[in-house]
Amino acid sequence: MDQMTHQSGATIEVAELGGYRLWKALLRARLLDEASASFTLEPEDVESAWQGFCKKSQVDPATALPVPPDYIGCPPELLKSAIERESRTALWKKALFEPQAEERFETRKPALDRVVYSLLRVKDAGLARELWFRIKEGEATFAELAPMYASGNEVYTAGIVGPVALGAMHPGLAGVLKPAPVGEVLRPFAVAEWYLVARVDHHLPAEFDDAMKAQMVDELVHIWLEERCHGRPTA
Repeated sequence: MDQMTHQSGATIEVAELGGYRLWKALLRARLLDEASASFTLEPEDVESAWQGFCKKSQVDPATALPVPPDYIGCPPELLKSAIERESRTALWKKALFEPQAEERFETRKPALDRVVYSLLRVKDAGLARELWFRIKEGEATFAELAPMYASGNEVYTAGIVGPVALGAMHPGLAGVLKPAPVGEVLRPFAVAEWYLVARVDHHLPAEFDDAMKAQMVDELVHIWLEERCHGRPTA
C-alpha cells in the first residue's frame, strides 16, 4: 500500500486520506497545480509575493519562521515555494476565469441581490394576523413586538434581519420579499411551519465590483474542480 511520511516521521497510509476526508483536498490541489504549471512568474513577482506574505503573516523572510497556522505541516524551507505556487495558481485563475466572471454575475444576480427586512415568525395564523394588524395600524412596531413574539435571532435584533442574499434564504420567503415595496407591512404568509409578518426595509441590488468579481471567479473555479474531481478516479 502507498505511504506518505510526515515531517514528524509518522507514516500515513494513502488510504487514510479518504478516512480523514483529505483525499479530495489533495486532488483539488494537484489539479490546480497541474493546470497552472504552464504559467510562469517573473522572479521579481515571486519575491514580491513572498515579501507581501511575510509582512501579512508576520513571518521572517530569511528563515520562513514562524510557520503560520494555515501552513502548519509545511516545512519552513518549502514555504516560499508554496507561496509561489499559490501566486501562479492565482495568475491562472485570473487568466482563465475573469473573462467569464461578469457573465456568471448576470446569471446569478437574482440570487445575489440582498434585502434587509423586519420579521416576526409565529406558529399560529390568528396571532400572525393580529400582529400584522397592530403594526399596520401603528399600534406597535416590529421592535416592540420582537422580544415577545419573534423567533430565532430576531428576538435580539428588534426583528431586523440582514442584509441577506435572496438566494441564501428559503425560496418561499425570497419569492415574497423580492417584489415587495420597501416599507409595506406584508400580509401574513406561510413558509414551512411558520406564519410570517414581514416588511422589506431595504433592497440592496448586487453590484459587479472587485469583490463580486473575485467571488464569481472563485465560484467558477469551484465548478471546474468539481467537474474534474467527479470525473477522475480518486483511488
